[in-house]
Amino acid sequence: MSKSILIVAEAEGGRLVRMVSDLAAVACGLVGGAAGSVVAALSGPPGTAGLAKELWPHGVSVAYVAEHPLLGELRPETHARAAAAAVQQAGPSLVLVGQTLLGRDMAPYLAARLNTSVLMNATELRRNSSGEVEVVCPVYGGSVRAVYTVSESPATVVGFQPGVAVRGEAVAGGARQGQVVSVDPGLGGFQSKVKLVNRATTAGPRLEEARVIVSGGKGLGDKKNYAYIEDLAKVVGGMPGASRAIVDLGWATRAQQVGLTGKRVSPDLYMAIGISGASQHMAGCSTSKVIVAVNRERDAVIFKYARYGVLGDCLEFLPSFIEECRKLKAG
Repeated sequence: MSKSILIVAEAEGGRLVRMVSDLAAVACGLVGGAAGSVVAALSGPPGTAGLAKELWPHGVSVAYVAEHPLLGELRPETHARAAAAAVQQAGPSLVLVGQTLLGRDMAPYLAARLNTSVLMNATELRRNSSGEVEVVCPVYGGSVRAVYTVSESPATVVGFQPGVAVRGEAVAGGARQGQVVSVDPGLGGFQSKVKLVNRATTAGPRLEEARVIVSGGKGLGDKKNYAYIEDLAKVVGGMPGASRAIVDLGWATRAQQVGLTGKRVSPDLYMAIGISGASQHMAGCSTSKVIVAVNRERDAVIFKYARYGVLGDCLEFLPSFIEECRKLKAG
């Protein structure tokens, strides 16, 4: 692969999202640290170019920056136009997009504008024995891994799941000072097909960025028992999650839902409490580094994914477990 790899560096609220460092690490891992091999597309409202300096420690040598007032909103169609302009100017062999709320919708838009293919839910980028680039994507809830071979021309767009690399770490040998190149996003006279009606806000960090997640399912038996999940998450320094089943029942919020139709997460530790392990749920958490399951059903599918399992009623297990965790935390 002689060309560069371009990462889409998403910014929100005046800062780069955490997945940017993940994508940079994946790209640098493939090119082996060759100078000038990793570049970035950065788009946002006027003033966004100031964020480019945060890319240099992660091995990015050139930032193609598009600024426009319309890019202040998280609309996939506008950011896809900006990223496409950057790709056309940079001429990379691969384009990596983080599957954030924006990225999941933007990647297909971007591929369509570039008239190229798109692969989603990737967890690994590697070379085979022939030197070809392979993309690994879990399918069927993570029970099977599909391996795709991609070509350099035209550049394939690859959407990566959260947590694909060590977060927040600078790349050894990363450029101290890179180059900023201005890009025209082509938004003059643009009329969006999407109208922003209301912006939902949530307090605290995002579930996708949590290193520890404690999720509850219907095995909790009642809405009031979700308090155990919240208590345990607080004690272990994590965030509470939920299966779609209990979100539909109103026990937890949509922002806490993990799964195919919810958040896709990849924390260091994922605790599944009273969750059976249906493919819809596992599609959102199967790439977690360590999964711990608590379920009273011996044949529950979740145990096939779990490194550690507790066979028993979660309502009998949780009170004493939370208390022991508190004691350990207190020292």
